[in-house]
Amino acid sequence: MRPGLSSDPATGSIALAGMRRRRDGFGLARAVERACDGWVGRCIVLAAAYVAIGYVVAASVGLPVHWPVGHLRQQARWIFLVTYGPLMIGCLLAYAGQERETWQRCRRFVLSPSFFLELVVAMAVVNATIMMFVNLKQFIPAINERLYDSPLWRLDNLLHFGIDPAVVASTLASEYGLLPWLDRAYLLYYPAQAVVPLMFLVAKPLRPLRGRFFFAYCLVWMLGGAMYVAWPSLGPVYYQASRFWLDQAPYATYLQELLMRDYVRFRTDPSFYTVKLYQGVAALPSLHVGVLTLFAIATSRWRAVSLALWALVAITFVGSIALGWHYAVDGYAGALLALISWVATSLLVHEEREGGVRELRRADTVRAQSGTHAA
Repeated sequence: MRPGLSSDPATGSIALAGMRRRRDGFGLARAVERACDGWVGRCIVLAAAYVAIGYVVAASVGLPVHWPVGHLRQQARWIFLVTYGPLMIGCLLAYAGQERETWQRCRRFVLSPSFFLELVVAMAVVNATIMMFVNLKQFIPAINERLYDSPLWRLDNLLHFGIDPAVVASTLASEYGLLPWLDRAYLLYYPAQAVVPLMFLVAKPLRPLRGRFFFAYCLVWMLGGAMYVAWPSLGPVYYQASRFWLDQAPYATYLQELLMRDYVRFRTDPSFYTVKLYQGVAALPSLHVGVLTLFAIATSRWRAVSLALWALVAITFVGSIALGWHYAVDGYAGALLALISWVATSLLVHEEREGGVRELRRADTVRAQSGTHAA
């Protein structure tokens, strides 16, 4: 007797489940339909609105928006390799008969159109946000010519009872031989910025928060960019250059000289403008501290990772003032910005279940039951 005509209730339910799967499908179209009702749609709308605002601002100052397509394409290939490389190894192990949940989970990710869509959208909205942010950051002298370093320096002094935190931190770090270490440790921000977002897509403790995280992550960049425009400042190493001796910090020295050369060139001749990644000079808030604080807050469910990130927040904050990049108040503002973004996003974006990955797990169960009944 054909399964579809069987009088066995169990076999009949399996057949109905199979028909339902064929009707609804696990294809990309179904994944898109589900995603538009969740965090993916909200993140797309947020990033699209920011890009539109960026073009309006660029038009108002008569400057072009540049998209480094070559860099973005290369970065996309690298992200797909880093993500799908380990997952494919796990998938092959699962097909080879390994029963561990880790390998089965890798297989479900590889076969899930929902996961593929989420990865593509997350990568697109984050890169679109950051690239527009980079453009607008370099437009700052053309949008708001004022600089607020003097009041920020005085505010730092006032909040710390007459002490200039940047100068004191830089002097102590130099005296105790910590400046070269801080110079290198400050660069840990970049690998963290690449790895942590991917963890929200694949790590079991963090996946339910992936929508909330990516929305808040984009929001931090957007609000930080708005603050840069509202209160432009260069940072203590530029405002009081004679009080910083950074011979032991070659990375910071090189980048600070490069940034200031481009900044002066732009102020002299805005038509010279061409987007340079991670360029532009702006101090308030410290988005190095802000982004890492968001990472630490968002990963609180994974205690070991969160504690490691909080340690990196502290190191980055100390490094930002010891190397002269930021006033202490910049770091406080960055951390507060991250907290506000996370709380606000928690009200707008709910936790998400694993979606297509869970559906594939149920499909595995149905297939197993089907094999058992057939036997």
